[in-house]
Amino acid sequence: MNFEQTYKEFFKIIYSYILARVREDNTACDIAAAAWQKALKNFNSFDESKGNIRQWLFTIARNEINMHYRLYYVKKFLSLTGFEDTKISQEKAIEDSLIYEQEKQTLLSGLETLDKKERDIIALKFYSGLNNRQIAELVNISESNAGTIINRSMNKLRTFMEVK
Repeated sequence: MNFEQTYKEFFKIIYSYILARVREDNTACDIAAAAWQKALKNFNSFDESKGNIRQWLFTIARNEINMHYRLYYVKKFLSLTGFEDTKISQEKAIEDSLIYEQEKQTLLSGLETLDKKERDIIALKFYSGLNNRQIAELVNISESNAGTIINRSMNKLRTFMEVK
């Protein structure tokens, strides 16, 4: 498989995973661009004996997300002016409904109640479309443990959504 085919096949799920983790479109676009740039740069050195292409791409994406958060916190706490990370908000599209936005915000708030590992696994499952076996391989846990974490996390989210 060449890079163009790989990009076409995996872009949507990688971007969805990144968006689920960072919860902001512009930031997700930047991280996705950095991840795909790194994948392109290292595409010829990809070794199938160490894992499949999907795992490799998700690992790159996860590393870029972690780098983003490390740099974000460094900038936040070591800021010279306090304005480095100011963003100009964009207008929402007219067709976005208020109910959809409220539910989305409630769900995102619910995701914040989960720990980092739970959020990561939920993002891999529902935003990236991976099955439990693929998730288990990616995060180095057993398949049954992945299922248990997903089930417990979903119960937490259901309870949160019902209360809100």
